[in-house]
Amino acid sequence: MTAATRWLPIFALTCAYGASVDAQWVAMSARSQLASLNNLECSKIVTRSYRRTADGALHRIDVIGAAGGYVDGRDEDTPVTRNGRPLRRTMRELKGSWSTGEFGGLLAEEAAVIAGGGVRLNATEAGESVVIAYHVPANESAWDLNINKRAWRPGYDAAITIRMGRVATIARSLDDAAPDGSLWQITWRVDYERRTVGERDINVPVRARYETCRRGSGRCDVNEIVFSDYREFRSRSTITFASASLTE
Repeated sequence: MTAATRWLPIFALTCAYGASVDAQWVAMSARSQLASLNNLECSKIVTRSYRRTADGALHRIDVIGAAGGYVDGRDEDTPVTRNGRPLRRTMRELKGSWSTGEFGGLLAEEAAVIAGGGVRLNATEAGESVVIAYHVPANESAWDLNINKRAWRPGYDAAITIRMGRVATIARSLDDAAPDGSLWQITWRVDYERRTVGERDINVPVRARYETCRRGSGRCDVNEIVFSDYREFRSRSTITFASASLTE
């Protein structure tokens, strides 16, 4: 049993009595989990759908496949498939709604903003978990958004769920999202679960959901992501002899 696991019940109890949350402990938990994800790869399936109204039925647009992972301290950005057909582009180059950073970037950004001390944390108990909520102002935000070719970093509300000393969920949301008024709501959530990869027992992303809703039409775009088939990253090298090229 780790020190973080032993300390969690005491943490939950003090939160119930209104004591302040230890921001450095929360940041340390996120950073520790992020470090354990380094040099992992997995399969990533993104089902893109839309609904005509905020509470309407989902209609599938397409299914995007890619390699996911956190390699050498950054999220992988590999060529993708669309409905099973290879595309010569990465997730960032897709038309329509897309997102990156679910694997490690989100953990890194939230750990940094909490450790910086510029946000006020509020904790509540939820069964065996502790939910830590806070608001990130725009001047502290690292959330990069690009709508209609206009980029900005908005302020947002966030929540981290910690269970048994590990980050189980990270969620972000904001209203009145786009400076041009085209969007009114964005939500983003990543769920983590324990998996054995090689000889390691670690928390890895298993599901994510990204939703944007438009002002006026009420249309919402929904991306649902499933991560599976985890494996250790193995280095790739290319050796060339004259006109022959061998890739390992």
